[in-house]
Amino acid sequence: MRYKDWSTLKAAGKVSFKEIAAVAGVEAEFNDDGSVKTDPVSSQKAYTVLEKKSYNPDTGAESTVEEKLSLSDLEGKESQLTAELAKVQAELTEVGKMIVEIKKV
Repeated sequence: MRYKDWSTLKAAGKVSFKEIAAVAGVEAEFNDDGSVKTDPVSSQKAYTVLEKKSYNPDTGAESTVEEKLSLSDLEGKESQLTAELAKVQAELTEVGKMIVEIKKV
């Protein structure tokens, strides 16, 4: 998903966030003969997914794709984009100064 499309897709009901509950760890139970009676489930923390809905015009089928996201990943992306914005603004300022100088010639 392109980040710039988030608001449009959200307004259209095509994307949403969903919290996936934590799964508690369960130890395996064994039968008298040593065989596994219940499989162990690994512990897992709660996490957030971005649910994206799509429509295939050829088949008419709708599908949903879940992408695991973290707040720290999005905050990192925000920091990266903010740094890029600062660089572009600085370059824009210098180009503006050059334009003023050229107009003086």
